[in-house]
Amino acid sequence: MTITETTTRTTTETAGVDRLRAVSFDLYRDIHKGIRGELFALVTDAGRLDPADDCGAASLVDQVQGVVRLLVQHAEHEDGAIQPVLELHAPSMAAHVADDHHRIDGLMDGLVALAIETRETPGRRAVLHELYLDLAAFTSEYLAHQDLEEREVAQALDSVLGFDGMLAVHTSIIANIPPHELGASLAVMFPAMNVDDRTELLGGMKASAPAEAFDGVWGLAASVLSPDDHRAIAVRLGL
Repeated sequence: MTITETTTRTTTETAGVDRLRAVSFDLYRDIHKGIRGELFALVTDAGRLDPADDCGAASLVDQVQGVVRLLVQHAEHEDGAIQPVLELHAPSMAAHVADDHHRIDGLMDGLVALAIETRETPGRRAVLHELYLDLAAFTSEYLAHQDLEEREVAQALDSVLGFDGMLAVHTSIIANIPPHELGASLAVMFPAMNVDDRTELLGGMKASAPAEAFDGVWGLAASVLSPDDHRAIAVRLGL
C-alpha cells in the first residue's frame, strides 16, 4: 500500500476546525520534546553569554557539540528503523525526510565550526552574536523538520501500520540504542515531558523491564526532575 501523501498542517484559518488526529502510538513525542528543550536552552545560553568569559565560551562549544551529537544519533535511529518503512509506503515523503537530514547535517557542521571559532577569537562579541543568530536560525529549521515528522510522517505511518506496527518500530529503535546513549536521551527528555508523558513512559518500563533496569531509570528521573515532579509520578505509579 502506498500512502496518498497530503498535508495535515493546521493553520490559523483552520485551527479549531481541522484538528490533528492523534496517532495510535507516538514515535516522536517524547524525544522531540527533549530535543526542543535542548535547542531552546542552547540558543538562550549563547545569547546571554558574556563575550569576555573564556570558560563560558569553551563550555558553549561543549554544549553545541553535545546537542549536535544528540541530533545525529536521533537521525541515525530514525534512518535505521523509520526510513525503510516510509520509503515503502510513502516514497516522496521519505525523500523529503532524507533531504532534510542531509541539509541539517551540513548546518550542524557549520555550527560546530563557528562555535570553535568563537572560543578561539579574542574580543569575540561579534562572532558570538553571529553564532547566536545561526543557532536561532538552525533551531527554526529543525523545528520545521520536527513538525513535518509529527504532523505528516507519523500520521502516514500510523495509517498503514496501526498500533502494533508503530510499537514494533519503537521497540526496534530502543533495542538498538546503547545503554549509555539511552540514559543520556532520557536525561534530556524527562525535564521536557509532562506528568502524563513521564508516567506513561515509566509505567511501561516498570511493567516490562527487569526491576534493576527500572530502578536505574527511576533514579535517573530523580536526578533530573524536581522533588515535586518526581513525587507526582511516584504517586501515580503507586511507588
